[in-house]
Amino acid sequence: MTPQGVSLLGKAKASLGSAKAGRRAETVREACERQGIAIVPWGASDYPVALREIPGAPLLLYRAGKVWNGGAAVAVVGSRAPTGPGREFARILSGGLAAARWTVVSGMARGIDAAAHKGALHAGGTTVAVLGCGVDVAYPREHAGLRDEILERGAIFSEYPPGSLPLAHRFPERNRIVSGLSRGVIVAEAPERSGALITARLALEQGRDVMVVPGNPWFAHTAGSNRLLREGATPVCSVADVHGVLGPPPPMAVGGVAKRVLAVLTGEMHVGAIAEAVSMPVQELLPCLMEMELANLVEKRPGDYYKKASAPGNEPRRPA
Repeated sequence: MTPQGVSLLGKAKASLGSAKAGRRAETVREACERQGIAIVPWGASDYPVALREIPGAPLLLYRAGKVWNGGAAVAVVGSRAPTGPGREFARILSGGLAAARWTVVSGMARGIDAAAHKGALHAGGTTVAVLGCGVDVAYPREHAGLRDEILERGAIFSEYPPGSLPLAHRFPERNRIVSGLSRGVIVAEAPERSGALITARLALEQGRDVMVVPGNPWFAHTAGSNRLLREGATPVCSVADVHGVLGPPPPMAVGGVAKRVLAVLTGEMHVGAIAEAVSMPVQELLPCLMEMELANLVEKRPGDYYKKASAPGNEPRRPA
């Protein structure tokens, strides 16, 4: 073949490759639009701020659920087959962190991950999951219900397009996003060779704090996490311990919607009446009310009623 022929063949192959890539991109875009999945490029206003800082940050994220671009977040990770006490402690600690206005980040896997998400949800807080598959894929299958709950109260991220299967090599890759979204990583319980140890290593490389819940030295279930302690990780047994490492999350700024809510809130008001008074749809108002409740600005009452929180020392006194 002549040099001119080789050149033309190369251009034809490049053109064909471009055409295929273009069709693939259009297919992904249509799938995202159909399923309500956001495509978030690096540098976009809704790309998580903390994640931009890390080496090898994804150039593109897919997000399902609420808009979430960072803030006070901590990852809770660990074994997929934890002990009963390890699972329960992860759930309780995550609930306490959520109540203290931390977003709890994890990977929606079996075991510690699921306990972390459930603890945050039970506390009425926000939780974020990072998947090693498409955000439209419920993996493992038994977590389909948990996935739905996370979508209502938080967000699910992946760097893989919709429909991507949960292939083994993708889970270590997603761990850098779990740690990258967070100010610190807590390893609740992990044996040797646990994927949580990969997350801890990546966190250190990203300049994040690594914390560990100490485990029984006789148990193989905690051999990996206890090794992290010997290597210098900080032991934590409570939310106060976490605050000792990371500091508490910044206080909620009373502005915007919160100011409008406090201005119209008299006595106990139903969420529908509050939404009407501040001219907002109920579904947009609810996350703000949750934040205000966690910040002790309002109290939720039975039947979706809200009232201003009592000032410390001014609680009504029960009649003698």
